[in-house]
Amino acid sequence: QEVPEQRWDLKQFYHPDPMHPGTSYCKWMGVIEDADCFDPGFFNITPLEAELMDPQQRLFLQHAWHAIEDSGQDPFALAGECCAVYAAAGDSGYAHRISEHNAYSLSGSSGSILAARIAYLLDLRGPSLSIDTACSSSLVAIITACDSLLAGNCDMALAGGVSVLASPDMHVDTSKVSMLSRDGRCFTFDQRANGFVPGEGIGGVYLKRLSDAHRDGDQVRAGSRGWCTNQDGRTNGITAPNPQAQTDLLQGVYARAGIAAESIDLIECHGTATPLGDPIEVEGLTGAFDGAGDRTEPVALGSVKSNVGHLLAAAGV
Repeated sequence: QEVPEQRWDLKQFYHPDPMHPGTSYCKWMGVIEDADCFDPGFFNITPLEAELMDPQQRLFLQHAWHAIEDSGQDPFALAGECCAVYAAAGDSGYAHRISEHNAYSLSGSSGSILAARIAYLLDLRGPSLSIDTACSSSLVAIITACDSLLAGNCDMALAGGVSVLASPDMHVDTSKVSMLSRDGRCFTFDQRANGFVPGEGIGGVYLKRLSDAHRDGDQVRAGSRGWCTNQDGRTNGITAPNPQAQTDLLQGVYARAGIAAESIDLIECHGTATPLGDPIEVEGLTGAFDGAGDRTEPVALGSVKSNVGHLLAAAGV
């Protein structure tokens, strides 16, 4: 939808000319309804402190609670447990909207505190990290949690990401490098692809080693068989992807996890919806399936971006 007036004034920050200073040629976004709504009393937080907290902190706190609750566990029963928290988020721009500066605003705008909120509330004793690796942030959070569980550094973990756009900064900055769609649509894997639409999103998962989840009688929704992360190395630009690096990563994961590429029916993709990113992602995937054996059915490609926009740090989860 068009940017709602509660976020910022389109008359001030929208202009169809991409070179017009301080404006964006894209006036659309995917919006979390009621992103500003929060029940501070439930989390033993004062109303004033809640007002000065970045809404990303509030939302991650809520959804971390939901993730534990969904497993069938009582969140307060985890007090003292070695439960890790890995939270992904970028800058929402909320700090520019508050005029009061005190201890609450300091902690409320801190990325490190975002991950620590749920640990503080529930008295969790495992690692607590805030992660920012741009669009991959929430996937890296999940990977880091899986590594930590495998290494025995924690017994359970909360991982995910959140993206709220409280200021026009992201729209303005990405407009100046022609990343955004003029149509207000993400045409992922489509010849009409001309950029993405920024969006807001929040997601979290509660992770355990499978044997522990069965032992504790948890509601198991899904499992991870393999995971890994890498860097693209040198390309023709620091934001440009590398198809060979993506191929190597996927083939490495399949080999270590014992996954036959020909058994895969669907790849859920990053699907940037840009003329640069989409073809490179398909090239990397095509390389990963080289030598996958005889296969008569195509592998489906999916990308949730075409429905909700590019959710930035929360895109992966």
